[in-house]
Amino acid sequence: MAGLDKLYIDSFRGIRDLSLKHLCPINLIVGNNNCGKTSMLEAVEFLRFYNSGLINVLQIARQRDYQFAMEYSNSIYENVMCMFPQESQIKKIELSGTYNDEEFSYRFHGENKKMFYDFAQERGGRQNRTQTALAGETEVDGFEGGILVNLGKKFKQTPVKFHRYVRMSDYSYTESESLPIRYVGAFAHLRGDIINEIVRNEEYKDICVMMLKLFDNGISDILTLPSDTGSHMVNYIKHDRLGNMPLSTYGDGVKRALVLANEIVRSRGGILLIDEIETSIHKQYYDDIFRFVTKACQQYNVQLFITTHSLEALDGILNTQDYDKSPNDDIINVITLRKEGNKTLSRSLSGFDVYKDREDFGFEVRL
Repeated sequence: MAGLDKLYIDSFRGIRDLSLKHLCPINLIVGNNNCGKTSMLEAVEFLRFYNSGLINVLQIARQRDYQFAMEYSNSIYENVMCMFPQESQIKKIELSGTYNDEEFSYRFHGENKKMFYDFAQERGGRQNRTQTALAGETEVDGFEGGILVNLGKKFKQTPVKFHRYVRMSDYSYTESESLPIRYVGAFAHLRGDIINEIVRNEEYKDICVMMLKLFDNGISDILTLPSDTGSHMVNYIKHDRLGNMPLSTYGDGVKRALVLANEIVRSRGGILLIDEIETSIHKQYYDDIFRFVTKACQQYNVQLFITTHSLEALDGILNTQDYDKSPNDDIINVITLRKEGNKTLSRSLSGFDVYKDREDFGFEVRL
């Protein structure tokens, strides 16, 4: 099977010593709040820019802060520090497994150090009043260590050094260095740039229109057109009866569907990580939307990792497999995570086993 077959997370955020084997094309992750569901998805992301050093770490650290507040509430430095196990003096993130039949390992480690930073060199005139007052070399919090990555026969060791005032713009990467691994947060549909990439790619647009037709069969196209005043561009959904309707007039369910359809195509031949798949989608659409997602992922050879808190969403995903007709052809793995002391325990069941004992299993989803 293409994608992840095994994943071992030694330490990352609140996860300790988590071992998962025999991962499937569709992996559904359930469990109590704060048991590590989102952290498990984020751990897989470390493979994405495996050759890009620190920039990948900064992106993963940053995305949760933005997802929560729609703006950045902490410094990137604080975001990174929160990814390390808080009860340990040793600063390390470590995971390993098998990806596309090749063994891999990832280790990000180091220690906190005081560093000197000159605020007078801050670029772009972005210093705040406190920073201006501290112009000149000042001692600040920092981190120094390294990143070690093994992927098959590829090995890279990168020294890492950054301070409290590190910025994303200090680093760069190219998509050519990346693996096709995409993450969809619970609030990704609230971004203002959903349409921009879709309308530039006909293949993306076609699958997005197909998804939207599940909500309203009259939808026929996605457009970006000048506003009435011509002062800016507006995102529209073309409707056979209503004409061109601004995307803003549609609910969050339509926007969520657009994001999911777009990311399926962008994950072709790779991995798609969806956090809280049911967010903003009414349960009456679960069967149709989830069937579309699972079938499209099979079409584009995408391995799915999905988290959910919803028993109805679990049912909707299981229903995509028609177990009453073909119980032996199972591509779903249901993973329940549970914290016990410093360890993160897991239990894996086939989708058919969960479907068969649905009532007993249901109590575990809403813990």
